[in-house]
Amino acid sequence: MDIREYIKDGHVESYVLGLSSPEEKSEMRELLREYPELETEFEEVELKFHRLFIEEAVLPPATLRARTLQPLNWADTKEQEPKKPNFTFINMAPNQSDYITVHRVWKWIFITSFLLFKACLFIAIYFYFKYRQVEDRQQEREKIRQEQVLQQQQNRAPQIVP
Repeated sequence: MDIREYIKDGHVESYVLGLSSPEEKSEMRELLREYPELETEFEEVELKFHRLFIEEAVLPPATLRARTLQPLNWADTKEQEPKKPNFTFINMAPNQSDYITVHRVWKWIFITSFLLFKACLFIAIYFYFKYRQVEDRQQEREKIRQEQVLQQQQNRAPQIVP
């Protein structure tokens, strides 16, 4: 195995950054034990990243540290000049000119008419079923009457005696 090719492919950098797969990690650990040259490259890469991330980092302003570590004192905030709010107030109350106002009597008229409608609907359904019962009884009576007429006709018919 050519270690220089392995280093040039960027396997060491991906291992240091934690971007390598579990198989690549185990392979890198074995190669670090075998090749001291690879271990020195690994340490150099770690130093480069350390320098990039820590030493060359842009620090926040010192005033930010002082403001965040200062204890919050509500009395001190009133002495400062008042700031304009950075939000917009939205009125949730409806505009009365946009709606139609109705007298309270109409509420009771509506409720009464609704209940009256329900009562009429109930009565209509009740009488519909009663009407169906009466018609069914009439059909049964008509059927019985026809059977009786047919039976009487059979009884009146002359019987032939041999």
